[in-house]
Amino acid sequence: MPYWTTDIRIVRVEETLLGLIVTARTAHLDKVVQCYLAGELAGWQAPQDGQVSFVLPQAGPRDTVFLLAVDVGDERTDYFQQAFAAPAAMGNRLRVALRRDLLDGWGPTDKWRIWRSRPGNSQADIRIQESPIFPAGQGSAGWGCDWGNGGWGFSGSKAPGWGSHWGYTWGFGIDYLAYVTDGLPRGVYAICAEIEDAHGNVSPAFRTTARVDGYAEAADDLAVASYDPINDALVLSMTPSKDI
Repeated sequence: MPYWTTDIRIVRVEETLLGLIVTARTAHLDKVVQCYLAGELAGWQAPQDGQVSFVLPQAGPRDTVFLLAVDVGDERTDYFQQAFAAPAAMGNRLRVALRRDLLDGWGPTDKWRIWRSRPGNSQADIRIQESPIFPAGQGSAGWGCDWGNGGWGFSGSKAPGWGSHWGYTWGFGIDYLAYVTDGLPRGVYAICAEIEDAHGNVSPAFRTTARVDGYAEAADDLAVASYDPINDALVLSMTPSKDI
């Protein structure tokens, strides 16, 4: 491996008028530690007694800092995309979309359902969504119902323009139902989607797998909200992660 992300720990971040001073401890005594600021290689340093310190001019508390140990001689090589880009991507949700131009013959009372598995399980047995395929009761409205408003074709529910799927579906292929899951642990998930009509008839199921390999977006705006000197209690405020 040309780089190491383990056994490097930031122990102190000092905010100054000129930027940040980042101090870290590392067990890689025979390596060089690179410092990446907001995805860019900002500098490198050989550890002294297991410690490195980087001065980052004009960096602020919201800038993301990553540290990486590399072999001596590789300190100028940019490994950010290999080491951090994919796992550091924010977001730990899955999005399932259903094209409504495929729903000819289904009515406003019919429902679509989505199931998922537990991480690493092949059986999608957890129902996570059930809702009408035509919200608010809208259904087939024939040709040209919403002419001029993007509803030319199958259901007249504001499909944007016509001719998107020329010869297959007249201009309704961009109208989607969509569902976004709550934040999920990393792993591979089995997904199943199906439609059930008012009489209990169920469509053939669509099955696939999807991988969650990102992390939840971190909380932000951490600040001291108040301090109670009598009880020596400090109250912090923050903007919670939208993915947790």
